[in-house]
Amino acid sequence: MHPRPARIDRFGQRRLRQLPFAHGDHGRLRHTRRKLRPLIREAGARWLGCAPQDVELRDGCIVAAGDRTVALADLGARAIADGRPLSVEGTFAKGKNTWSNGAQAAHVAVDPRTGHVEVVDCLVVEDVGRLINPQIVHGQTIGALVQGLGGVFLDHVIYDANGQMLNASLADYLVPTATDFPQVRAVTLEMRPSPSNPLGVKGGSEGGNVATAATIGNAVAAALTAWNVQPTELPLSPPRLWQLIEQARNGGEGRQPKQS
Repeated sequence: MHPRPARIDRFGQRRLRQLPFAHGDHGRLRHTRRKLRPLIREAGARWLGCAPQDVELRDGCIVAAGDRTVALADLGARAIADGRPLSVEGTFAKGKNTWSNGAQAAHVAVDPRTGHVEVVDCLVVEDVGRLINPQIVHGQTIGALVQGLGGVFLDHVIYDANGQMLNASLADYLVPTATDFPQVRAVTLEMRPSPSNPLGVKGGSEGGNVATAATIGNAVAAALTAWNVQPTELPLSPPRLWQLIEQARNGGEGRQPKQS
């Protein structure tokens, strides 16, 4: 135990305190915490002059009878100064992968005159096993859903015949904003804890964008059933959908041609 805050390494783009299952780190922390607790009680009891069973850990302090307390940071500093740092080691081997479960549903309105798609409502439901920080999980899921919608409607890298990228800046390459998709919802469940780690946690927020293309694509196809339009290529931009609708109206198939 060091008096200074422990460093939290990064994993991918999110910190370990947000991804407790990453590399089994939280399993190791949980195991070492159990081993470290009795050492802290013994050290605190020596400091306060009582038996280890007469002290308890409360609000970052060791507390004994008579409300005598010592902060954990002070206890750790003194242990280091005495040459007896409070240190333990622990391991956790995760033999199985962790999987999350989720589903998406969408309600869209398509204007057949222009090909414009309005996302009336979009919902993602995800079972994360166990919630550690509900606010973070909810925010990440909403962000992932908006990212997925951006991939469906906006993301498009355009090249000319010579391989020159034509939309290489954010002035031409569109990214989603909050005003593009105002009605998005996320529901997080804790129905099936994962058996592969001590906390039962699973992945979170990936369900917000994994199924978005299929969900919106099927919703658009359902909205255009009268024309038998079935989009199979992204992005679902107004010009592309309008072209498919016009093809269907003129007796052709409302599908994108297969790429050779």
